[in-house]
Amino acid sequence: MTAFPEALAKLETLSEERAARVISLIDDLAELEARENAEDLAAAREALAEYHKTGEAIPLAELEKRLGL
Repeated sequence: MTAFPEALAKLETLSEERAARVISLIDDLAELEARENAEDLAAAREALAEYHKTGEAIPLAELEKRLGL
């Protein structure tokens, strides 16, 4: 993985058009990650609410089996 100062130095060597495309990709990736995090959080909250509602928990071994781990 490239360190931030190295990445910035490389970005500065690109043409303005190419640098803009790279920055756009970085923005898109950041937005995608934020959406995935929001989906994960929603799923975790849903699972926690279900647990509080039923009081039933799935043992880790059963969860791993369900997930094929």
